[in-house]
Order: sequence, then C-alpha cells, then structure tokens
Amino acid sequence: MSHEPRILITAGPTLEHLDPVRGIMNRSSGKMGLALAKACLSRGLPVLVLLGPVETQIHDEFQECCQIVRYETSAELERLLANFWPQHDLLFMAAAVSDLRPAKILNSKMPRSAVSIDLEPVPDLLASLAKHWPSHGIRIGFALEDSIHLVDRAKNKLKAKACHAMAANPLSTINAETVAGTWVTPEGEESFGNLTKSEYAALVLDRSLQLWAAQSG
Repeated sequence: MSHEPRILITAGPTLEHLDPVRGIMNRSSGKMGLALAKACLSRGLPVLVLLGPVETQIHDEFQECCQIVRYETSAELERLLANFWPQHDLLFMAAAVSDLRPAKILNSKMPRSAVSIDLEPVPDLLASLAKHWPSHGIRIGFALEDSIHLVDRAKNKLKAKACHAMAANPLSTINAETVAGTWVTPEGEESFGNLTKSEYAALVLDRSLQLWAAQSG
C-alpha cells in the first residue's frame, strides 16, 4: 500500500429549507459518524468530516478530534462531496440525507395556515459518486431500516448505490447507545451482534480497511 487511506466521513442530518425560518429535518444525531471519526483517530488515520446540523455538544466533540466542514442542505453536501471526494480514498457515507426536499423555497415566512407543500426527490449522492468516479476509492454506505427487512433492503441499496459495502442498522439505532448491525457486501453478509457504537465503528473501519487494502494491492 503506497499510503494510508485518506478518510472522508459524512455525518448528521440534512436540513431542507421551506422558507427563511422553517425546514424539513430528520432525527440523525451524528453519533455514528462521530464514533467512526474517533475510531480513525485512534489508528492515526487522517480524516475529514462533512458535518450536518447536529447539536452543539456533538459538534464540539467532532471539532475536538478532527477537521470538519459544515453543511445544512443536501445540495450543499452534494457540492462538498464533489469537491472533497477526489482527494480521499475511503468514504463513510454516514449522513442521513433527506429523501425529499421542497420543490420551491419561499423567500418570506409562510403564513400560519393550512398549506400544501410540493416535494421533489433528492438525488442519490452516493450513487452519483460511483457514476462520476467509478474506479476511485472505497465507498461505504449506511442503511437504516426496520429489522425485518434490514438485510434485503441493504442488499438492494448496495446494488443501487454501487458502493463496496453497506453497514446496515435497524431503526432502533437512532439515538441509541448500542447497534445490532450487519455488514453487507456483494459476497454476503456478516452480523456483528449487539455492540456499543464505538465497538461497531471499530469493526466497520476494520472491514473497510480490508477492502481498501485489497483494492490497493
């Protein structure tokens, strides 16, 4: 291997603006991305985090351990990925990117009344990276699904997003301290059992570094 992999992590939610004061946001805390960043730090691996609108405490923890670049919307994250991914080797796409966003952002505050909002699909950012840089680096996706359909949906996402592996986590992972995750690759799946997020992140990093080493020869 010619050099240690340069690692890029996306973490936290996206905030899709409706008007100057309102928006659509999800419940991602950023804790999974933080656990991955700390796992990289413990190995002495260089890491850059593209960080969404997380709570102040989580933001401060990120700032203490690694370099961060902030984003709010999926469009901002898309631009940052296009800028930074070519300079990195291993991507952990741990951000919870919104599936939908308002088709139009209002310039003034919406009135407090019944209203219908037109939503449009957000582009698949991970699939887009595979399309634009198909042979570049190792791309790791994250799937958050109900436990019954977890593996099947992770396999579908693995194919649709053209990534090298998918870290599949049940919905109960949100704001929880433990994860019962499954590592899914084109060759099969491996259940990690119930682990703390730091233990889980260390295993995900291990498996990802193995993929990087295999690709790098």
